[in-house]
Amino acid sequence: MGAPLPGGLADELRTQGLHVVVPQPTDDPATGARYVAGTALAIAAAAPEAPLVLVGHGPAGPLLPSLAVAQKAAHRLVGGYVFLDADLPVLNGDWPDAPCAFLATSPDDARLKAARARAWEAAHTEPQNLSETLSKMIAQL
Repeated sequence: MGAPLPGGLADELRTQGLHVVVPQPTDDPATGARYVAGTALAIAAAAPEAPLVLVGHGPAGPLLPSLAVAQKAAHRLVGGYVFLDADLPVLNGDWPDAPCAFLATSPDDARLKAARARAWEAAHTEPQNLSETLSKMIAQL
C-alpha cells in the first residue's frame, strides 16, 4: 500500500507462493482515515488468510497502526508489519502489537538506523533482490 510498489513486485511475490493484496484506494495516504478505510475495504474484499503481514510502502508506513486497528475490528489477526522504504509511525503504548521489520533499497536510508534503534529487524537489499528479500523477511515475522 502507499506509493506504487516497485515494478512487478506483487507478481514476483505471488510466484513465491504469497497471497498478495495490493489495495488501490483512491485517497492519498496524506488523507489518513479515508485512506485507511479504503485500504481496509480492499483487504476485506480479497479475504486473505490470517495472520496478515501488513506491508507499508513510502508515505503509507505511518498508517499501518491504524490499518491494524481496522483489521482487528474485522477479526483478522495481524502477525507482523514490514516497512518497505516507508516512513515510520509514532510508537504508542499498545503498538506495535506484532513483530516489525524495515527493508530499504538504499544503503544510506536513515530510517534503517531508526528501525534498528526500535529493535526491529532492519535490512538493505539491492532492487534486483527485493522480492526474495521481502519474502524471506515476511516469513521470519
